[in-house]
Amino acid sequence: MRNRNSGAFALALLGLGFSTSANAVDNNIKSYVCEKLDDFSATVSVVSINEREMGKISKDAVLLYKIGTVFIRYKEPNKVRIEGSAQGSKATFVLNGSTQWVQLNAAKIKRDFGNSPGKRKSLMDVGLISDYYLTYTNAKFLREGSVDGTPCAVFEMSYKDQSEDTSHAVVYIDPKTKVVRKRESYSQTGKLQAVYFFKNVQEVKPGIWFPTLLEAQNVDRVIAGSTAYKNIKVNTGLDDGIFKL
Repeated sequence: MRNRNSGAFALALLGLGFSTSANAVDNNIKSYVCEKLDDFSATVSVVSINEREMGKISKDAVLLYKIGTVFIRYKEPNKVRIEGSAQGSKATFVLNGSTQWVQLNAAKIKRDFGNSPGKRKSLMDVGLISDYYLTYTNAKFLREGSVDGTPCAVFEMSYKDQSEDTSHAVVYIDPKTKVVRKRESYSQTGKLQAVYFFKNVQEVKPGIWFPTLLEAQNVDRVIAGSTAYKNIKVNTGLDDGIFKL
C-alpha cells in the first residue's frame, strides 16, 4: 500500500510540473536571445577599481576605468560609441563592424580588425545575447548551474572561425530574464582570463531585463573593478551616423 501511494505521489508531482530531469532548463541557445532589444544608451560609472588587480585582466581596461563615468550608446549589429572625459581631456571610442576609432582631444586613430571575431562588441559585453552574436559563434549546452541562488543554463560559447580566434567563454544564463549572470572568459590557449558577474537585474521595459551592476574578477578571483549602469534607455532609434568619427 505504501509503495502504491509513493508511486501515485510521484506521478502527481510530475503532473504539476516538478521534474528531476537533468535538462529541466532549455538547452537551445536561441531561447535566450533578447529579441526585443535593438539599441540602448546608458551612463556607466565606476563603483570600484583596483588598478593592480585589473591590470591582470587588461591594461586597456585600467585606462577605461580611470575615466570614471562614460556615456555609452549601442546599436545592433556591432555598433558602439563611448564618450567620457578625465583630467581635462575628452575621449571617444567608436566601433562599427570591424572598424574602430579612438579620439583623444584632437588626436584620432583608426584601426581595422578585419575578420577577428573577438574584437567585435556585442550585447554579450553587457550580459545579453543577440541574434547577430549567434551568427558567428557556436553554443554548446554543458549543464544546469546557478549563480547566487538563481538557476541557470550553462553554455560554452566559441567562435565559428577558429582560424581567427580560438578563445571561448562559459556563460550562465537566467532563463527567466535571459540575462547572462556570469561569464568566464578564456584565452586563445584555453587559460582563464577573467570572470564577470552581472548583477542587480532590472526590467527596463516590458520583456527587456538589464543587469545594472557589472563586477570583474581576475584569475585570482579577486574583484578588480565594478561598474554601474544608470539612466538606461532602450529602443530609441539611435541614428547610424553617431557610430562614425
